[in-house]
Amino acid sequence: MSRRPIFALALVALMCKDPYDFEPNDPTKPDPPGPPALVAPPDGETIWNYAYPQDVIFEWQALSGASYYQFELYSDSSLSPNSLLSTNPKVLDNTLTITFDHYGRYYWRVRAASRHWNNYTDWSAPFDFSLPNPTQ
Repeated sequence: MSRRPIFALALVALMCKDPYDFEPNDPTKPDPPGPPALVAPPDGETIWNYAYPQDVIFEWQALSGASYYQFELYSDSSLSPNSLLSTNPKVLDNTLTITFDHYGRYYWRVRAASRHWNNYTDWSAPFDFSLPNPTQ
């Protein structure tokens, strides 16, 4: 069997675009709406559950027309790449559960994407929450 047909098939597969893939900055599409409104955990909340590991459920208001959401979790308010703890680039619902093994103060934000908009929404203003130290 010749390698040429397999190579050609692989090349064609790599060149084909996913029709559901999001391509930002398309000027023929409308601008996106404002960022999603964060709901839970509320800004400044302390979650008084001393059992670790523990699940924290993140929730934001769903945006009409959103195909998916991007979620980021940070260890400090600077939201710098060095403090990025978790990222989920394609959340299909308006909730996400993350398991925490350690206490601390955390910061999170969300933005939305849709193939019907010309770009992502802006990032939401970050919310922060705390998980207390079980030894104190």
